[in-house]
Amino acid sequence: MTCIQIFDNKMWQQQAFVLDSKFNAYRTSNHPNFRTLYIRRRSQLLREKSKQDDMIPGMRRKYLRIRSAILQNRYNVNFDMQSNSACSQSTSLMSLNKDRQLEIDVFPRKYDFLSSPIPTTHAQASKAIVGNSTMEENYAFNNVHHIYDQHSDAVTMLKFANNDKSKLCCASNDGTLSICDVLTSPPCVKAILRCHTGPVTGCDWSASDELIASCSTDATICFWDAIRHCCLRCVSDPFYSSVLVCLFNPINNNILITGNKAGFVCVLNVSTGMYPKGGKHKIGGQILSLAVNSSGQIIWVGNDKSEIVSLKLNSSDSILTKCHRIITSPNRGAITCLSWRSWISREARDPMLLANCANNILCLYKVSENDGGSLYLKKKFLVHHARSNHLLRSTFCPIMSFRQGACVVTSSEDSCVYFVDVERESNYAVNKLQGHACVTLGVTFNYDETILATSDVQGIIIIWSRQCQKQQQPL
Repeated sequence: MTCIQIFDNKMWQQQAFVLDSKFNAYRTSNHPNFRTLYIRRRSQLLREKSKQDDMIPGMRRKYLRIRSAILQNRYNVNFDMQSNSACSQSTSLMSLNKDRQLEIDVFPRKYDFLSSPIPTTHAQASKAIVGNSTMEENYAFNNVHHIYDQHSDAVTMLKFANNDKSKLCCASNDGTLSICDVLTSPPCVKAILRCHTGPVTGCDWSASDELIASCSTDATICFWDAIRHCCLRCVSDPFYSSVLVCLFNPINNNILITGNKAGFVCVLNVSTGMYPKGGKHKIGGQILSLAVNSSGQIIWVGNDKSEIVSLKLNSSDSILTKCHRIITSPNRGAITCLSWRSWISREARDPMLLANCANNILCLYKVSENDGGSLYLKKKFLVHHARSNHLLRSTFCPIMSFRQGACVVTSSEDSCVYFVDVERESNYAVNKLQGHACVTLGVTFNYDETILATSDVQGIIIIWSRQCQKQQQPL
């Protein structure tokens, strides 16, 4: 591909993204979380398409005109579309008024598709998208793509980059992090990051994938250049306590949220390395897990006393205020992982919070974000998890389900990794991976759900690829 073609692809990607962004404010006005999820996924798809796009320029312009006309007709608005090129020159794409719009209505306005979702058991379009495969077939990650063994102790956390489906960050109790490229041939370890003097307890990618934050029992937080693989800054915990979890704010990546062994949740300014006044809040116990919603304003905190506490973060001054506290289990099992998702399937459109509790349960909560992040128990699932020192993780499958049901993945003390359909009342385990020989800990998907990575207490990391489906024979 020539430089001119690369430039044209990037320009086409920007034009299509600008078009979607202009109409995003009109999309599902009662579901702001869906708007964020939609535009993020749209951006990812455009980036992937631009790498292999061979559409001629004339077809691209036609696509933009037709898509704009459909969106204007759908939302009954009229935009004079402008698209900014990389050279900051503005090019008028179209100016469609009401009488020149295409006579097409993809979504009839008298039908409220949000309040009355089409059941997936009868939705032919949804069946076509997923290829009529069952939930079990879709999540058949039975192919071992690669096995990594670069760490000498437990790998407690795994995270794929937000916008790169091949880059994987691994945090280990041996005091190091590693960055792997799982899609090279063969898969390789790009770098081993050394700076911490104690076990690395957590890591997170910035939204742009340029920074990696890590935390450790040595009471420090390190920021790494994800491209040059060097440490940019090392900041001490304000209470000189072991830092057990860290998480970037999704809206403002200049804010890192941390939790320590002393029971404090802290807000750290990444650029200055300072903790703003009012950005520390005492929860109690040991802070083991964090989750934050898409607006970056509600934080859920899990500790070793089976408590989940919701905090509100003021975006202007980074002040934390407490909202709600619940106890997940009377037996006080540690909350080792929290995962938030705006919605998980066509039928389950409410925000959800997933929690691993060291009382042999995996909890799914419905979230009321208008009430300071209050939680309402939706379901509990039995998972082998009795010891609080085993930091079991779970995650939502990143792509919204078009089937009936929705899937999450969790590690387990019985050395297996389970795929759980959270919409089923019974027989909810749709798949079980049995490649590990000891307690499994970390689980993570890449963004397009083609690769699953899992880790265990011996430091082994297994990369699983989706099982290829046999093509159906024509009738």
